[in-house]
Amino acid sequence: MAENKLMFYRGFPLIRSGNTIFYGSGGDDFAAKLTIKDTKKIADLDVPDKIMVQLVPTKNTADVTKAKKGNFVGFYEALDAAHIWLTEALFS
Repeated sequence: MAENKLMFYRGFPLIRSGNTIFYGSGGDDFAAKLTIKDTKKIADLDVPDKIMVQLVPTKNTADVTKAKKGNFVGFYEALDAAHIWLTEALFS
């Protein structure tokens, strides 16, 4: 059986399924969901362009007032916002 290797960004795992990327751990109170809404071509590659980011609770005990949603242009901008929102929700 092949070893499952996850990609991490700033200490949190990234898991992709189609046009949806989950950022964070399922064991935490919150995780970020990045939905790719549009792509653009760069050197024969489809690169994510417009991305919706949602901070969603993963447990019933989570404070749902911390949930957020926003639209971003560019994958780095979206992932950076997801990281800020996630760390604020988990550690504040």
